[in-house]
Amino acid sequence: MSTATRTQVPVSAPPDPGARERLVRSDRQLSAITLLLRLPQVMAPLGVLTWVAVSASSAWAAALSSAALCLGMAVCAVGMALFSNVRWRQWALAGIALIQGGVMWQLSLVDVSTVPVAWGAVSAFVPFFIAGLSLTPMGLAARLRWASVLQGQGRLEAFSSAMRRESVNEALATVLGAALTGLLAVVIGPSSVLKVSATLSLVTIAFFVAHRSSRYPQANMPVHLLWRDRSPLGVPRSTTFRLRHGLLYGIGALSALLGAVQGCLAVYSVSLDSGETMGAIYALLGFGAAVGSSLAVRFRHRITASNMMVLSGTGALVASMLLSAPSGSLGYSVVLLLVGLFSGPSLLCLHSSSGQVGVTTGFLGLVAQMSVVSSASSAVGLIVCAYLGVHRDYMSAAMGPVAAAMLLLGTALFFSYTLRRSPVRDPRI
Repeated sequence: MSTATRTQVPVSAPPDPGARERLVRSDRQLSAITLLLRLPQVMAPLGVLTWVAVSASSAWAAALSSAALCLGMAVCAVGMALFSNVRWRQWALAGIALIQGGVMWQLSLVDVSTVPVAWGAVSAFVPFFIAGLSLTPMGLAARLRWASVLQGQGRLEAFSSAMRRESVNEALATVLGAALTGLLAVVIGPSSVLKVSATLSLVTIAFFVAHRSSRYPQANMPVHLLWRDRSPLGVPRSTTFRLRHGLLYGIGALSALLGAVQGCLAVYSVSLDSGETMGAIYALLGFGAAVGSSLAVRFRHRITASNMMVLSGTGALVASMLLSAPSGSLGYSVVLLLVGLFSGPSLLCLHSSSGQVGVTTGFLGLVAQMSVVSSASSAVGLIVCAYLGVHRDYMSAAMGPVAAAMLLLGTALFFSYTLRRSPVRDPRI
């Protein structure tokens, strides 16, 4: 009597209901840490500008000090890109955190009331440049961490979503850094900004290095400062080149605009002997950027990033023109609020578009280039506007933000024009 053979069908184990929740919680923790990592990079230049302007009563000395710090940050960004894929990267970050905290704390104890204002006294600004060398651009480190985490978890399909999240963090850091700098400068004192920045760097980098996400193997995503990208199938190499450089020109123009606004604000505040309120006034730019970024995200399904860049560039140009006719602190505050309202969406669109224009293989290299260009352009905007304001007049200095805003709008139009005539999908925020 034959017996029927039963076929054993393997039954897959039910999915762990808590696994997805743990992943979401871990992602949120990492996103919050990477947001806080960026704050010292925003707070330090603003803090130095406010501190020197109040202590030395010289907009020119304040601009040169902050510009020297920004140039040091640009050099540090180059070094970060060159050594981004070394195996001892985590230990290097821990060492840099200690150096950065110590340098920024010591810088806050320096007597800046005697900072010279002559071109020949370049040695007086070397300490600020050295301090900038310790300010690591953590945006690149954060994106490299996300690449390692997602590759280790087998979730590489979520990489673009994580990069969009980091783009939002870039904009939020600019917003929160400006607001926090203004609050600390008024409530505690301008020099306290550097101390808080140093403490925040030590704490956040310690959390970043010790976070559970650091246990994943380092992802194989090289960072090339030089353009070595291969265009995707069907996309001409020249098109990818123009789109990539359109973003670089855009971030340079936007950073020059923000630096020029800082230079004009320093000249305006020192001339009225109201340097103590400079941080609070600039914090309104951060508040405006927060509102503008929130509106941009709200309409992300209706307006593409390229169209939003054109709209925000046009608004930034109109708002920057109002800087030439300030009518007291209230009027100046309103103008800065409007500048921030359009600068926030521009920054968000630029970073969001960087990973969506067909340059995915060279994305991290593009991020590194944007960090270098951003710091250097901020220094240029500061120096030019402060020089015009001190050695000419304020009306001449106010033309600096207008020129930078015109360049920002021009790069937005160039990027949109190139994108419309290419097979690359129009990016969204």
